[in-house]
Amino acid sequence: MKHVRVAVVGLGLGTQRANGYLKNDNALLCAVCDTDLDRVKDFQAQSPSVRGYSDYQLMLETEKLDLINVSTPDWMHLQHVKLALQSDCHVLVEKPMVRTLDEAKMIIDMVETSGKTLMVGQNYRRLPMAVLAKQIVEENRLGPIFYLSTEEFVNKRNQFSQSPWYASAEYPRSALLGTGIHGVDMLRWLMGEVEEAFAYSNHLAYPEFPTDDFTLVMYRLANGAVGQVSVAYGAILPTGDSGFKLRLYGAKGSQQKENIYLIDDGNDSWQEGQESVTQNTFWQEVDYLLMCLESCRRPDVDVYEGARNIAACLAGIEAARTGKVVKPERF
Repeated sequence: MKHVRVAVVGLGLGTQRANGYLKNDNALLCAVCDTDLDRVKDFQAQSPSVRGYSDYQLMLETEKLDLINVSTPDWMHLQHVKLALQSDCHVLVEKPMVRTLDEAKMIIDMVETSGKTLMVGQNYRRLPMAVLAKQIVEENRLGPIFYLSTEEFVNKRNQFSQSPWYASAEYPRSALLGTGIHGVDMLRWLMGEVEEAFAYSNHLAYPEFPTDDFTLVMYRLANGAVGQVSVAYGAILPTGDSGFKLRLYGAKGSQQKENIYLIDDGNDSWQEGQESVTQNTFWQEVDYLLMCLESCRRPDVDVYEGARNIAACLAGIEAARTGKVVKPERF
């Protein structure tokens, strides 16, 4: 396989991605781009062979590239993806792919017209608890799943003070479409499509955040199961208690994080998950996309799956706003 020539735009989370490309033998990281020149210089100090830019358009015009990694703020995704596709490049874009249904439709049209591959980063699918959940669902070890829940209660104040765009009133970011999309994606990946949403939200714990900082959504799924996604940006919790939680409940047993509880022939038992060192899930996604490009395989979280996640999130946001059941748009 010839080297895939890559550039990364956005050196916040994009630094993680860039390091993933550097360690993959099938990739050649040619350039990085960020409007903050200090970030560019810091990265080049560690990787002097990588060229640095502060102008995205100039980078696209100067470099001969195969793949653009878009790790910029959400509100920039549409334009940055558009320019990458117009430059005949494949794209890896961070979640959420875009912010609105109209933008999702525009991205789909662009990808279809270009014939290029677009993958959306949903790295939680590679967490050990998620890998285990996918396996036991496919093997039907818990029997029919009647309920599953995801929860992510965190205190985002410090992160958002360092990266103010997250809490910008000019470009407001919903907690559900931001961090909460991980839970929505997990629910859909494990159990199938969302039929309808009902939700509550409030704006009590983190008043400096421009929109509701807590949302709880109940989803009815096509297979009859019920799923719940809850996300909070202003939760005050002890170290080790915050972060992503996943629970599945079936007719034969349940899963909590990486532990499984089963009843078999009247006997019950806890099967504790093996101690596992979580690999860098951003690097894993980089490796996976490069494999897809080599084998001409469509990535699991492609442009359509990215749009479906956005539709499910926006249905939850609209349900919380109106107090009504909302059906997500289909893609």
